[in-house]
Formats: sequence, C-alpha cells, structure tokens
Amino acid sequence: MRRKILHVIYSLYRGGAERVIETQILGSDRGRFEYLVCAITSGGDLVDRMSNAGATVFRLRKRHRGDITAVTKLAALIRREKPDLLHLHNSPGMFWGTLAQIVSGTGVPIVRTEHNPYRPGAMPTLYRFLYPRFSARARRIICVSERVRQSYAAEFPRLEPKLVEIANGIRLEDYEKLPPRAECRARFKLLPGAKLLGTVGRMVGVKNHKLLIEALFRVRQTVPDVHLAIIGEGDMREALAAYAADLGVSEYVSLVKETQTIDYFYGAIDIFCLSSDSEGMPLTLLEAMASGVPVVSTEVGGIPEIIEDGKTGRLVPKGSAEFLAKRIIELLQDPQRAAELALNGRRMVHERFSSEKMVRATEAVYEEVLAKTASKH
Repeated sequence: MRRKILHVIYSLYRGGAERVIETQILGSDRGRFEYLVCAITSGGDLVDRMSNAGATVFRLRKRHRGDITAVTKLAALIRREKPDLLHLHNSPGMFWGTLAQIVSGTGVPIVRTEHNPYRPGAMPTLYRFLYPRFSARARRIICVSERVRQSYAAEFPRLEPKLVEIANGIRLEDYEKLPPRAECRARFKLLPGAKLLGTVGRMVGVKNHKLLIEALFRVRQTVPDVHLAIIGEGDMREALAAYAADLGVSEYVSLVKETQTIDYFYGAIDIFCLSSDSEGMPLTLLEAMASGVPVVSTEVGGIPEIIEDGKTGRLVPKGSAEFLAKRIIELLQDPQRAAELALNGRRMVHERFSSEKMVRATEAVYEEVLAKTASKH
C-alpha cells in the first residue's frame, strides 16, 4: 500500500528547502510513497517542477502575515486528501502545518525538517514562543547537518531525542556532463575570457553578498582581470548594484536573474564563493563541488561538515572580506592547487552527499513514524 506524504512549505520559489523536497520526490520509491506538496503562499517557480516530478501541488494563497484562513484551508486539505504523514519545513511550515493538524482533528503524524541552524532573531516572536510546544507534536525533526541538530538540541534539550541528522544530498548525475565553458558563459551573457568568481543564492541579507563584492574589490588590486557573477532573486538587488558602484566595480559585477538553467552556471565559473552569515547545508556548495569547481566559503553552519579546509576547499571567518579575498587570490594564482582542491571536493561529494543517501534515510524516518503510528491503533 502506498503511503501519502504531504509536504508543507512557505513557498515554492527556488531555494534549498524547496529543492530538497523536489529531490526527495524524484528519488523516492513510488511503489511505497505518493507525494503532495502544499505552498502556504501562492507558489513560485518550482510549482511546475514539483508537478513534473510527480507530486500533486496545492497553493493556499496566504495574503498577509495575519491571514488565518491559511489554517482552515490547510486543515480542510488534510481532511480531504487524508495524508498518512505531514512533512513540515522550517518555522513557517512548523507554525501553519501544526495549527492545521490540530484544527483538522485527524491526528495525522508530523515529521519536520529544519534547514537552518536555530536563530531566534530570524523567527517571529509568536513562532519562538510556540516552537517548543508545537515541536512536542512532531514525531521526528530532521536536521540537514550536525551543526543544525546541535543548535536545536542546545536551545531545546527536551527535543533532543526527536532530532535526527540527515545531510542534504544532490542528484550527482545533473553535474556530470556540463557543456563547455564558453557555452555555459554564453547562456548567462558572461565574458568569455575573464577569470570569473560566482555564487548562487537569494539576494537577501543573510547571504551577505556585499562581503563578496568587497572581496572582489580587494582581489582586483592583485589580479585585475577578475569578474563576479551572482545569480538569484531577492529584494537586495538594487542595494548590491549600488554597493558595487560605490566601490567602483560595477562593470565587473553581473547580477544574474534566476533561471531554470542554473546547473550550467557552475560550468561557467572558475571559483565558487559563499559569503553567507548563516547556512544549514547549502546545496549550492555541494553542486559546485560536484561540478568540479574549487570553493571558498565562510565557516558557518554545516559548511565545515562539507569542506575540510585545505583539502576539499578553503574556509574563511564569517564577515572577513580580507580573508575571503586572500583565499581567492591564492587559488587564482595557483591553478594546480585549485584543481587539486576541486578534484578532492568532487570525490568527497560523490562519497557522502548523494541524493540516494538522503532519500533513503528520509524514507526510513517515514517508515519508522508510520509503523509506530500503526502500532498505537
């Protein structure tokens, strides 16, 4: 008998959590599991991809922060579709999904995933207040890295028995045969000849792209023929463009809008750079490494679980444009060293971060929870 899993997430714009759901659906055993996906808001650019992956997609079209109709709509969806299990993602999924489970009166079991370390300042006050109470209703809380797991265990010790680490995984085959560099750059209208730094991520404060632009400014003092491409959506696009202008590097910075061919972006760049102030287990870093690109990243969240400094990439302190620039310059000036790090990184991702490992581990959590639920009835 196939079990029906309902994923609940705030939106379906292209982000790490959303893409983890897509990967789970694509790699799952369809003989055992059927997937529904519900976006609390109106959706996003992954709606079609979720449908094409084989999921049934619903959108609650929540209009504003206090729109409580999202609860009644989701509760009605739960009663109508009769899922065997709810899988709620991040704090909005926790809040709206748990409320809807209570209102539905169904008692459907809950599994949750936390995709980022606990940061109280990133949660609305109501979410923080209800977090331990609502978490008590979850059977298992998946954490995408050990650092994420530790952050919640430290803040909520009573939850520790429910916390389980399942590292993010990627579809390695998607990064095996990228087109030639010239073709990849042409897709994004990037210069064919320059040294190119690149990153992928929403243009929001926590990604700290300003740090990367400042690092570019510093790098160009030593290696003049270097450009930077940032690909993603977000409300800081104009602020980043203005910051690049203030530093006099506008003509060397490309702010590329989101596209469905992001995979090819890795084939266009010489070094992948991550400047975030907080991360859980960034898919973009895994993707860059699987593509054979050397990486330089801030040492935050679960990233040290991916990068062994000096072996599979380079790590730098959070917020340090100086160190970020220094490591980038080292790799630009020593291509052989950069190629060695890239090769080691690629091997490591293949060994540890495949989508198959993530999907099977998540299915095992579903089976455990469903078996315990069945034994109680």
